[in-house]
Amino acid sequence: MKTRIALLFLSATLSLACSSDNDGENGGDDNSLIGTWSFTELIVDDADGEIKLANEVIQVLISQGCDILSFEFKSDQTMQAEYRDFTQTGTDVNSGGTGLLIECPENAEITSSTWSLEGDQLTIVDNDGMSDTVTIILNGDTLTVSAEIIDEDNLAGAEAVFKKN
Repeated sequence: MKTRIALLFLSATLSLACSSDNDGENGGDDNSLIGTWSFTELIVDDADGEIKLANEVIQVLISQGCDILSFEFKSDQTMQAEYRDFTQTGTDVNSGGTGLLIECPENAEITSSTWSLEGDQLTIVDNDGMSDTVTIILNGDTLTVSAEIIDEDNLAGAEAVFKKN
């Protein structure tokens, strides 16, 4: 399970590949996006057992203060993504018999890229020149994106919520 969660968040920083057809609120201007955004919630509708379990693990980690995934958008149009490296964690079982021991990994990975925002369309260009665009909903200190940017195959229809620090 920890490996599955690791792949979820690793793919977020590497793929930013899908856009959502959301006719909701507009994204906002560049200045409203500048700052650090931390992943806080996965909104899933009609999810199967695996997605519900993954969401429960996410909530446990966040409640423990684990900053699973964050994006820092800078005014010079650069961005850093920091995510926890779940591949370095084991599959320890709680000796009390209550299941897996869920701990926040100590190791974090950081990637850099550039960004631009036009309306609700956020474009990310990685260091290899690969460009991807995602539709965002920016409402005050809450940023919502299609969770498909985290895991295209397993999170279709879900939303990832980030809060501004």
